[in-house]
Amino acid sequence: MRTLIVSLLAFGALLPAAQAPPPATQPHKPFVILRHPDDKTPITLASYRGKVVMLIFISTGCPHCQDLTKELIPIANEYSPRGVQILECAVNGDAEQAVPGFVARFKPPFPVGYNTQAAVDEYLQRSMLMTFYVPHAVFLNRSGKIVDDYPGESDFMKNPDTNTRAELDKLLAPAATAAKKAAK
Repeated sequence: MRTLIVSLLAFGALLPAAQAPPPATQPHKPFVILRHPDDKTPITLASYRGKVVMLIFISTGCPHCQDLTKELIPIANEYSPRGVQILECAVNGDAEQAVPGFVARFKPPFPVGYNTQAAVDEYLQRSMLMTFYVPHAVFLNRSGKIVDDYPGESDFMKNPDTNTRAELDKLLAPAATAAKKAAK
């Protein structure tokens, strides 16, 4: 019995260490979104430093992901001039072949590419044993740090249009405040 208690305590002490750190404390990790060979070169998140980035992990065949892509089109058009970059990264097994058809069908005004689930798990500092629901949205501040992470099953995804706009406005607010102070 004593051994069981000690084992459970030891296991419990390991749990917090196995969890990913809160999003705001995650250091910037390199991440690349691959593109179809006929398309442009791979996308690096580092190339968007200085912009607020919304990175959405999708599956090209997922109806929720397709609906979110449609909802993000007007948001991208509205927020792009304000320093926001939206990116989508497909993680389904056939993404390399499926992304060109997905882009042709939905015509998003933002880049869409793909990468492996393992690469996404490493970037998000997640265990590959954790269930990954799509769409999955990650917001990065202007310095490239993850500030918010919304899994597909989160309340954020229940009203993505309103929640995306609120999140982007929040991340853009400090820059707007600094610009107003500089103008005075």
